[in-house]
Amino acid sequence: MSLSLTAILLLSVPEMHAMQPVELSPAGRAMIYVSERPLVYAQVRIEKRVIIRVPRRRPNSLAPMADILEESARTTYREKKIGKCLPMNNILGVQMFADRYLDLVTKDRKRIRAQLEDKCQARSFYSGFYVEKTGDGKMCAGRDILHSRTGAKCEIERFRELVPER
Repeated sequence: MSLSLTAILLLSVPEMHAMQPVELSPAGRAMIYVSERPLVYAQVRIEKRVIIRVPRRRPNSLAPMADILEESARTTYREKKIGKCLPMNNILGVQMFADRYLDLVTKDRKRIRAQLEDKCQARSFYSGFYVEKTGDGKMCAGRDILHSRTGAKCEIERFRELVPER
């Protein structure tokens, strides 16, 4: 979410030719220069950015989702179509899968596979990723950019839900 405030400032720009010396006091023997300065209007924009960090989840860690991640390592999945967007506050962590795929683990114990654009590699996101929070609170394919800690920037092409095969 990008919030912005605009402030109008009054700035005075000194003109060199209009400066005149003025003596302060005989004791100080100091001179200051005073000038008539025209008022200039300017704008300053202050922006606030909210960045969300999605950490890496390890299958053998003692994290809250460790049991579901260990179970998922032994299970085969099929991909199921889902919408273009996911709620950001529902994502707990990320795991690398292969080549261009990241598996997102959600709070409601689902796994979502995010396919990255062609030029991106999932291994760039070995330690998780950052994403800028949007106004609608969702992470969408074709819109949002994932930032890795190594400096890679990738857009998500699509999401697929991973459903365990029985």
